[in-house]
Amino acid sequence: MPSSAPTPASPTRVGALDWVATGATMSGVFAALFSFDVVQRVASRFGPHAQQRAVSHMARAINLATRLSGTRYRCEGLGHVDPKQNYIVVSNHQSLLDISQASEYLAALEPRYVSKIELARGVPGVSYNLSRGGSACIDRRDPAQARAAIEELGRRVRDDHWTVVIYPEGTRSRDGRMRPWKTGGLRTLLACAPGVPVLPITTSGGSRLFQYGMKPLVRGVPLVFRIHPPMAPPDAADDAAFDDFVRRCAAVIEGALPDPPL
Repeated sequence: MPSSAPTPASPTRVGALDWVATGATMSGVFAALFSFDVVQRVASRFGPHAQQRAVSHMARAINLATRLSGTRYRCEGLGHVDPKQNYIVVSNHQSLLDISQASEYLAALEPRYVSKIELARGVPGVSYNLSRGGSACIDRRDPAQARAAIEELGRRVRDDHWTVVIYPEGTRSRDGRMRPWKTGGLRTLLACAPGVPVLPITTSGGSRLFQYGMKPLVRGVPLVFRIHPPMAPPDAADDAAFDDFVRRCAAVIEGALPDPPL
């Protein structure tokens, strides 16, 4: 995996307009979360596809709300996605908007996620989707539970043609640079769903948008969601092949990050 790190971008000056835009943005985001929590509960009565359509609409509403902070979205490489194919999506992680972007841009794939279990409780809209929609909600303090949850999701990827998104860094990057990967979850998915192509994705801009958390959001940040060509998966039981694949996949994702980071 590449070891070079770009120089972090300098801090952004905060002004009154940033606070005003943050208030408007977060009001819109919370409105989307609360309203689509209800919509999902109703939609789920009509089956999982209906619920997942509600999730993609929720994601679109969240992304639209962040435009009140001048956030600009750009999705590249959608031509690499075959809507009839399922994937193991591997992405770097800069903010929770990585997830809303994936749910919007990959809506045809109805993606599920490998997520920390804390997000499966107490977050309107998000928690219902993660806990009821088939995602793997893992307790990072309980390796046995985490592995079992990922194995179950991997079987759904194999048997039901689900697409899953995993963030091997395990937590968000605060400075835009890619963190070292924790590869156990990815290896488990590859072992449970052999032959499913891997779709690398690079996201950028999230760390700059949330440079101060939400105190405030930084205005006018471009968020880029770059989809790379699919990669043939390795044999997860072959240590050398798996390690080589991880290095190549990480290099593809990291190589598309801006220098200096957004």
